[in-house]
Amino acid sequence: MATPQTNESGKSPDIGTGSVTGSVTGSVTGSVTGSVTRSATGTGTAAASVDQLSLNPTLDLKRKQSTKAAAELTPSEDLDISNVKTKPAPRKPIEPTFRGWKEVGKYEENDALTEEDENTDLLSKGSSIDSVLPPVIYGDWYHNAGYLIVGGLLSWIVGWFRFSIAPVFFIMVVFSILYRASVKKYRGVLREQAQREFSIKKIETDYESMDWANYFLEQFWAYLEPSISQIVCDQANPIMASNPYVPAFIKALWIDSFTLGTKPPRVECVKTMHGTADDVVVMDWGFSFTPNSLVDANFKQLKSKVNQKTVVRIKLFGVSIPITVSDVSCKGLARVRMRMMTSFPHVETINVSMIEPLDFDFNTKIGGESNFWWEVLSLPGLYPFINEMVKKYVGPMLFSPLSFQLNVQQLLSGNALNSAIGVLAITVDSARGLKGFSSIGNTLDPYLTFGFKSDVLAKSTTKSDTKAPVWNETFYLPVTSLSEPLHISVVDFNDFRKDREVGVILFDIESCVDNPKQSGLSAPFLRNNKPVGELSFAIQYMPTLEPIKQADGAVIPPPDLNTGIASITIEEAKQLRGGDKGVSAYAELKLNNDSVLKTNLIKNSNSPGWGSSTEEIIFNKAKTRVKVLIKDKNDRVIGQVNTNLNSLIDATQVDQTWFPLSKGGEVRITTNWKPVSIEGGSAGVGYAPPIGAVRISIKDAEDLINLETIGKVDPYAKILVNGVERARTVACESTLHPTWNEIHYATVTSPNQKLTIEVMDVEAHSPDRTLGSFDVKLTDIIQKDETGHYIEYIDTKPRTSKLIHKKGMKGYVHYSISFYPAIPVMSLSEIKEEEEEKKKAEQEAAAAAEAAKAEGKEPGAKPAAKEDDDEGFGDVMEAKEKLTLEQLIEHTSGVFVYEIIDGTLSKDDVFLQAFFDNNMFNNFVTTEIKRKKAKLGLTGDAVIPELEWSQATFRLVKNNDDNRAAKAIAETSIPTLQLLKNAYSKPTKIKLSGAGEATFTVQCSWIPLVYHAGIPPQDSINNAGILTVEVLRAEGLPAADSNGKSDPYVELFLNTEKKSFHKTKKVKKTLSPEWNESGEVEVANRYDSDIKLVCMDWDMAEKDDLLGTGYIHLKEYDTTRGPVEAEVPLFGENGESAGKAFVRLSFKTQFVMNVKARGTAAIGLTTVGSVGAGVGKGVTKGVGTVGKGIGSGIKGIRRGLRLGGGSSGSD
Repeated sequence: MATPQTNESGKSPDIGTGSVTGSVTGSVTGSVTGSVTRSATGTGTAAASVDQLSLNPTLDLKRKQSTKAAAELTPSEDLDISNVKTKPAPRKPIEPTFRGWKEVGKYEENDALTEEDENTDLLSKGSSIDSVLPPVIYGDWYHNAGYLIVGGLLSWIVGWFRFSIAPVFFIMVVFSILYRASVKKYRGVLREQAQREFSIKKIETDYESMDWANYFLEQFWAYLEPSISQIVCDQANPIMASNPYVPAFIKALWIDSFTLGTKPPRVECVKTMHGTADDVVVMDWGFSFTPNSLVDANFKQLKSKVNQKTVVRIKLFGVSIPITVSDVSCKGLARVRMRMMTSFPHVETINVSMIEPLDFDFNTKIGGESNFWWEVLSLPGLYPFINEMVKKYVGPMLFSPLSFQLNVQQLLSGNALNSAIGVLAITVDSARGLKGFSSIGNTLDPYLTFGFKSDVLAKSTTKSDTKAPVWNETFYLPVTSLSEPLHISVVDFNDFRKDREVGVILFDIESCVDNPKQSGLSAPFLRNNKPVGELSFAIQYMPTLEPIKQADGAVIPPPDLNTGIASITIEEAKQLRGGDKGVSAYAELKLNNDSVLKTNLIKNSNSPGWGSSTEEIIFNKAKTRVKVLIKDKNDRVIGQVNTNLNSLIDATQVDQTWFPLSKGGEVRITTNWKPVSIEGGSAGVGYAPPIGAVRISIKDAEDLINLETIGKVDPYAKILVNGVERARTVACESTLHPTWNEIHYATVTSPNQKLTIEVMDVEAHSPDRTLGSFDVKLTDIIQKDETGHYIEYIDTKPRTSKLIHKKGMKGYVHYSISFYPAIPVMSLSEIKEEEEEKKKAEQEAAAAAEAAKAEGKEPGAKPAAKEDDDEGFGDVMEAKEKLTLEQLIEHTSGVFVYEIIDGTLSKDDVFLQAFFDNNMFNNFVTTEIKRKKAKLGLTGDAVIPELEWSQATFRLVKNNDDNRAAKAIAETSIPTLQLLKNAYSKPTKIKLSGAGEATFTVQCSWIPLVYHAGIPPQDSINNAGILTVEVLRAEGLPAADSNGKSDPYVELFLNTEKKSFHKTKKVKKTLSPEWNESGEVEVANRYDSDIKLVCMDWDMAEKDDLLGTGYIHLKEYDTTRGPVEAEVPLFGENGESAGKAFVRLSFKTQFVMNVKARGTAAIGLTTVGSVGAGVGKGVTKGVGTVGKGIGSGIKGIRRGLRLGGGSSGSD
């Protein structure tokens, strides 16, 4: 494999993951003979930052291949390489000789031009001939032409009279001197004429100049261009070296010299169109890229004025052949149309079209760079041919009114330039009045094809002998650009002759942006610009749902849908069993046994690279099976991988893209998923059963980055799986050291899924800001035993991870991770499918037996198995158990799966939320329900540690980010066990009531979890409730007053709270006070919470003195059987003993609401208020403190699965 290039320092250049290539143009006018030069194209390359994306998927793919280190080539255990003696040497990238204008021009520091050097060129130095020649005989274009004609005529006369060659020599000398003097004067005249035009003020137009931008670019171009040239060489050379399409006889291919020159591209003019839509900006940009005029430059000026030059060298048969492209110039006028959006980066799409054909010119030489080598474009007819080819192939993409579209949001999401941006559903009703071709015996048997350009993406059924066919069929097409019209063809089917196209409809789908669903459409079929029938159809455009990246780097993920577009790329294979000569192999991709991709055949290589990709519309991601077959040139299977689509997507998320092949070797497959809400698709039906649940115990954070100008941030933590939020903590008010003590669960379907913990800052009137994040590698905690079953994992000690923010690494999070495997059980649908397959297999076996009996064969004979029916390597599916509901609920811990099928509501434009147990944020929320009768088909899940005590709550709300404290339109609560019994075997209805009403149809299932070590005490229903702390007395307190006594009182704090939830009265002049006072506080996670007891000495005029501090670790006291007395040692500021305090603890299990409703003026735990009346002081206080209000709440779909507590928080 090729290794990446390095710069002079030995380090890889600090560049992004891709390069952005674009064209800048200008025109060259004026030749010394008065002829007009050709027009030209040039390509400029700009450096890309780390966040930029490759605009060329092929370059991006090959760059990834080239950067793989040789250490990755680890042989598979089953690969026999004992007979392999040598390994084919890969084509290695070669360092360029010159990069940038300084190296190409051989510029040195002492070559810097002074003002005198700038003004002194060859025109400024006259010769002796100029002083004696009369002005009338030289200096114009006809003088130049006359000298050439007369010199040629005199040379011909000398030859005609058969004189010697000597007179010809004198003729050449004389006319060369005359011609040189005339041309120098002519060029001076041309410059004067150009200067005259520049000095005249132009007539006013509606175009604006961009001199300020051009001046800025001119000042920095000399410093920017060398870096751009280095980036181009460093990225292009490894790609060219590893390109599998380069013939094997070419031993080396590289860019030997590259520069964009010292003259930057220019923006000649710009104009903004008026009268466009509010979210559309249309601008005309005139641009040019012209080389320096070097005809009259002296030697020193040539070093500082360098034109564009690219030298590509090809080494074959031991000879290095250079190909030089130089003096690139081009000029054009482009129209740019930008569609804006509210979220960052605020530009959704950019359409670029050329208002007029591009003028371009360049010089090309093969064999060398000197003037003695032949200029390729001098070949008659070649340049016009290139122009025509550009118009033919580039015109349909760029020339107005057609345009090239860039989807900015797609690119920022990491998708390729030509990837799909949505799905177009076409419902074809019927056609009428079709006119076929008149011929004897011909009938019209029409069918339809759908696609873009020449690509056919779908095909209808054929209707026999009719001019008014009726189809009533729906087709789904991936859309890569809305600027390309939809191509609908009606074709006449013929049995023995080639099918003939009857007519075509070109439908502009740009209107789908503003009107995505259009019904009742009709359009005429055209043939030779004449109507030959009419089609009735409807279309609906469904865009891909991309993550929204905020300006601060925070990402709002898209919903995790079961429908969408899967982009699968078969990158390469390695260590195939092909012997010394290698194997000629290609790859075939099958989805649900349908072949969707075949790569090209790579000959004689045990490590073939294909880089072939396809994008397929997926209607049920969870049930899509994937098979990759590696075949030789005789179509014999030499290896395969069997897996499912979810596993491929998860593996790409964590960069585990190498899969072992069944017969030795490995293949690399990358898969990207773009969710699309396809109407009628199985968005929720295809639920992927989890392999288990990851338990995340988030304790606290410290030293967080402070993004506030005044005050401190209000942090909370959220948990994401593959970028989708699954849980979140409450928010702590105004602190850089929050304590959460919360437990959350997230179900996982594969060890390759990416678990992310991100800390966010609550914002009142804008999206929440990220404070940093980090990933947790699940493959380290999710393991299998020798029998192939997943095993339980529990962290033995807390973890600490550093938060990574775009401003750097700042802050730590303390947490712990556990994994509890699920028992694989068959769902009702799987049981039904198994019974149907069994019945079908019995019928097929009976039919086969009858057929064999009729043919006289042995009835029990088995048909020969196909070669590609091998199970292959990939997912090892555990055998699922078939359990009844009674057997399932014997396991009281598990994953509760619920499908919301449909609903009938009294109000529209609402959201349905689901909460379980003590969760403060929803486990599940639907998309916006816009109709009063809606089909939903959405599935959610929740981890239930104790099924017998679990409670399910469904709420209908106006805002999808409302927490549990917010007011609901309607709601209902039901024991989870009862809901499971009611809705397991068949769907049941649940009714929500309140200010509005709603009825939803749900069906539920249960997947047991295995807790070998028992349910953690933090997950018990007894872990949340009201804690009562009665402060009894103290003894042995230190004396703080001059009289040898103290005036002690006690304050009680929960965890790291700043304000106490109870303060006793003061007892004067004693070291053994008695208080007998009690205070109450809500505790959401009793097991992990601590009570801080602070004993103070009261002073009238001065600040109170600290007597001692003690801690009560609640997990050390069993309060389930009644009140428990505790002795609390007290310690002074320096750790010295400060006596003892005695308290009595009692705990009452109760639901704890530890959040405020969105839009309230505080965040933190709700106050207990009058519930906790103290014995001596009156009303005790809760833990909540006043913080900044939250106007917009927490954004996006919340999936918190279990909530602990102990610290202030709210939405």
